[in-house]
Amino acid sequence: MNNTLKIIGCRAGSPLHAAPASGYLLKTTKGNILIECGPGVVVNLENEEVEKVIGVVATHRHADHCLDLMALAYRLLFPVLLRPLPLYGPPSLRETISLYDSTFGIPSLPALKKPLSTAFDFTPVPPGAPFAIAESWTFDTLATKHPVETFALRSREFNFVYTSDGACTDELHVFCKNCGVLLSEVTYPDEEGRDLNEHGHMTAAHCADLAKFSGTSTLVATHLSDPADGERSMRTIRRLFGGDAILAYPGLEIPLVPREKELPEPL
Repeated sequence: MNNTLKIIGCRAGSPLHAAPASGYLLKTTKGNILIECGPGVVVNLENEEVEKVIGVVATHRHADHCLDLMALAYRLLFPVLLRPLPLYGPPSLRETISLYDSTFGIPSLPALKKPLSTAFDFTPVPPGAPFAIAESWTFDTLATKHPVETFALRSREFNFVYTSDGACTDELHVFCKNCGVLLSEVTYPDEEGRDLNEHGHMTAAHCADLAKFSGTSTLVATHLSDPADGERSMRTIRRLFGGDAILAYPGLEIPLVPREKELPEPL
């Protein structure tokens, strides 16, 4: 089995037919890691893919990135109770978990009385702190400029960066430097009529600038607010970036090559 990053969903906001919101599956030789679980993601995961999930990451508590955590919890708990999964996210996600449980729990079924608390073992990750999944895969994080607590994600072993949601900042540029694959949000085609700094999102030009600065070999543009903007955004990205740029779509798989571990200095 090859290591790949599979796009499950890439839509900002609500899902469309055959186009879920944010969801990305890191498929490795040691199991799968689901990054984001927006609406429509769970129904587009194959049974085998769910069975091999060893951890889930939700970068923030906006609905298009975590609403399907409840659907995944039901899938893990009913009708057969499966093992709890590790869940990683910013500390503010804990409140969302509690609210979901109180709203959607079923008191008459013990396993579903608090679905998220039962299905997931939550570990809060303060933005800027690293964390590891299954003692095999390590991630660094960066606080992004977004209306809610959010972190970008960088895999140490596979050297890919996922920007999550956030404005284009100097700190994000440094975080992305020398990454092999850059999965970047490109919510809007341009800045017209939008306060992107306060709203915390990027345009096609921002995305291209980030990719060019990082020196990435592959840019994957995701999280479009309107799929109709895809062609226009990609024209801007290809013109300004000049490197390998791909527009994300459900089912796309990007090969990932593990980084070679550095050998210890000789004694």
